[in-house]
Amino acid sequence: MKKWIAICLALVMAMALVACGGGSSSSSSSSAADSSSSSSTAQDQSSSSEDQSSSSEADDGIEMTGGDVSGHTVDAIKAKGVLVVTTEAGYAPFEFVDENDNIVGLDASLAQALADDLGVTLDMQNIAFDSVVPEVQAGNADMAIAGLTPNNDRKKSVDMSDMYYEGGQCMLVRAEDIDKYATKESLSGQVMATQKAAMQEYLMTEQFPDAEPLLLPDFPQCVQNLKNGDCVAVLIDEISAEQYMKTVDGIAICKVPVAIDPEEGGNAVAVMKGNEDLLNWVNERIAEYKAQGLTDKWFEEAQAKAESMGIE
Repeated sequence: MKKWIAICLALVMAMALVACGGGSSSSSSSSAADSSSSSSTAQDQSSSSEDQSSSSEADDGIEMTGGDVSGHTVDAIKAKGVLVVTTEAGYAPFEFVDENDNIVGLDASLAQALADDLGVTLDMQNIAFDSVVPEVQAGNADMAIAGLTPNNDRKKSVDMSDMYYEGGQCMLVRAEDIDKYATKESLSGQVMATQKAAMQEYLMTEQFPDAEPLLLPDFPQCVQNLKNGDCVAVLIDEISAEQYMKTVDGIAICKVPVAIDPEEGGNAVAVMKGNEDLLNWVNERIAEYKAQGLTDKWFEEAQAKAESMGIE
């Protein structure tokens, strides 16, 4: 009996050892899998961080490459049957809203002509000015036509066409202050207004660094602030300044000149970076419109319309 008890005890101990060994092996495999999973997760997180870093660098970089332009070529626009154009309709005579809530002006006429030549419907979207170019960058619009100057900063994010309009820059002041603010020095420390994200903002920073900038969503608000005495000057293009002088009493063009690079002294169409197909086509059309005198005609019509409406 004692022998049988001893044999049974030996068998139990052997089975216990086997069970312990099996448990240890299973635990090691699970630990290895967990380690592998953790390593994989760490690599994924690292990769994700690199992607985010790369994305951040692309957003903040000096020059951005173009997105997918395939949906915005000439043939693609014809295929979808609509030309999507962004603008900010508070910049007479280039783009403004008429009594029937239609977007009119030189830029609207240009956009319509481009749509007609493509044989498609025009969808001109009136949005905030600082979103006009980003919408093209994001591929939500085919082009932007919004009194855009082809300056170097803008060319870093989109491609700009040849200029369809050329003009200078100036400042508006209250007529009673025309002699008070007749020198650059007299404007030092004074509040100067202009449209946020417009070329005039860059000109103000470069040429009037001692002034206090007042950046507003559109030029009508800038002129209203000038009338109210909340700023002493409004930096604006010459044609728009002349237009406002016809409809707003008590304002005049400042004697202090605003310098402008001739290559940036006008307006151009913005398309997605790298969209050479659409850019070349737009340039061809602009050259044709100018040769036919259409851009001058559209501009004169826009001026007359804005004046008849008393646009402020």
